[in-house]
Amino acid sequence: MWMAQLATPQAQPSWSEESILLLDVGTGSRADTAPDPAGGWTVYQHGPIKLWDEVEEALLTWQKAGSPHQSGFGLTVTRERQRVWLGDPAGPSWNLPA
Repeated sequence: MWMAQLATPQAQPSWSEESILLLDVGTGSRADTAPDPAGGWTVYQHGPIKLWDEVEEALLTWQKAGSPHQSGFGLTVTRERQRVWLGDPAGPSWNLPA
């Protein structure tokens, strides 16, 4: 969930035993998951931001870095923006709403 929230900071997550929903009310973007009868999951995405694609990209970045604990992240805050980074300030990063 940590990486999903970094990747889609304005999206609100909701889940049940069989599905996950991400909803960004600001853009109208939405991602719904459902179990696939053939195995795995099916994802439906709507709106201008492909929320699930953002989550997958963030998870792959985190895994490529060795799946570090949250203590492996840092935060830089300026008047203009807030940014969470992985490893060091020049590493992969995600902007947060300011």
